[in-house]
Amino acid sequence: MEIDPIWIGLVLAIAVAGLALWWTSVKKPPLPEAKPTPAPVEGPNWTQRLGLGLSRARQDVWGKLLASLGKNDGANEEAEEILYTADLPPALVGELLSALQNTTVRSEAELKNTLATFLKSKLAPHHPAGKLDPLATKQGAGPRVIMIVGVNGAGKTTTVGKLAAKLRAQGSKVLVGACDTFRAAAVDQLQVWCDRAGADMVRAKDGADPSGVAFETVALAQREGHDFCLVDTAGRLHTASGLMDELAKTKRVMAKVDPSFPQEVWLVIDAITGQNALKQAQEFHKSLGLTGLVFTKCDGSAKAGSAVAIVQQLQVPITYIGVGESVDDLQPFSVDEYVSALVGLPQS
Repeated sequence: MEIDPIWIGLVLAIAVAGLALWWTSVKKPPLPEAKPTPAPVEGPNWTQRLGLGLSRARQDVWGKLLASLGKNDGANEEAEEILYTADLPPALVGELLSALQNTTVRSEAELKNTLATFLKSKLAPHHPAGKLDPLATKQGAGPRVIMIVGVNGAGKTTTVGKLAAKLRAQGSKVLVGACDTFRAAAVDQLQVWCDRAGADMVRAKDGADPSGVAFETVALAQREGHDFCLVDTAGRLHTASGLMDELAKTKRVMAKVDPSFPQEVWLVIDAITGQNALKQAQEFHKSLGLTGLVFTKCDGSAKAGSAVAIVQQLQVPITYIGVGESVDDLQPFSVDEYVSALVGLPQS
């Protein structure tokens, strides 16, 4: 009897397939060893970030000063030169050197403590003890209106966005007024911040009167029961008298809605400007009557110690300090934290 070749081929194919399946199961490669899941690594806390952020100022100025004071010959001239590179005013430099010369120190730790005591004596009278968040609670009925001002590029709009995010995170109802009506990119940037944070925003047409936008913003905040109202203004040079007058007008217009508006006027200062920041602050203070300072970009400058001179001259507190780009890198100012990080003392 003849066997059909097709059946022979089919039987062979089934046999080969079965053999291949058996061989695969026998020679199955071993599974790779399971690697343990690494434990999540926590990022640095605020104290550590502040220390890292002020490291350049600590190393380039205060560290060199400590090294200079440990010498015997020519230490006074060298120390004076180092302090001037930190953009401290001559009167403060002379006072600090006098305090150091009149103190007997025998170690680097004693030098740091002497320096820290001096710096704290200049800052403490204008700041509450400990670490107090100036936006932790709303004061009184109606919205708390905070007018944010500063020169171009100081980080003003970013600061407004971060403050809005912080306020929303604590459960406050927030309204932001975009009064930089001549720079659409700044308004767009602020809109992104507000959208992420869930804050409301008043946005006018390009070229609209900034005072009118401010008026509309605070009136809406009062009418709709917002807890906080942040008014972002256009950056301007402190030497431009016409623009400074416009800023003063914006403040007066808000007071027409309520005589208490704005309760706060905060100047955003870029730490890298050093001694020039003092001149900026003086002019803004003269025009607006500042109630607070926000010190930004301290992680990019060796001149972060200039904050001491500004506070002493204006007698206006620092409300927040920034050392990075994230929301958590802007925190309420603490004299003890700042000075300890600046001179390299361990944090208590």
